[in-house]
Amino acid sequence: MIFKGRFRTVRQRDHAVPTPLPRPLLGPEAFLDIRAWRRAGDGSGDDLGLPGPLLLVTSPRKTGRAVQRNRFRRQVRMAFLGLSERIAGRPWIVWVRPARLAPPLDRLTLRDIEGQLALALRRLPPVDTP
Repeated sequence: MIFKGRFRTVRQRDHAVPTPLPRPLLGPEAFLDIRAWRRAGDGSGDDLGLPGPLLLVTSPRKTGRAVQRNRFRRQVRMAFLGLSERIAGRPWIVWVRPARLAPPLDRLTLRDIEGQLALALRRLPPVDTP
């Protein structure tokens, strides 16, 4: 991930969302909908020129005001950067968005997001698994 010279989140056309969508990594009681899939190509990360995992964060308008959505995206990015050493060098695209039954975005804390994201990243299969 490269963002502002150091890290970068996934932007439009950096990835292709597979159809059908991968299953969520967490159950229906989770307040984050986290899905992950391997990047297309040989898995080395060279297909996009970006090594390691990529992050895609979406927060639709109906989840809150712009200030709340931007705060949510920043918190997810910071939680992902803190946990990214677990999947460093692995060709994953991780998609995070609020779940349908999520509380309002202004009630989600960084600790809640980190906990859900850590649990989801532990559930990723190893790279060598088909």
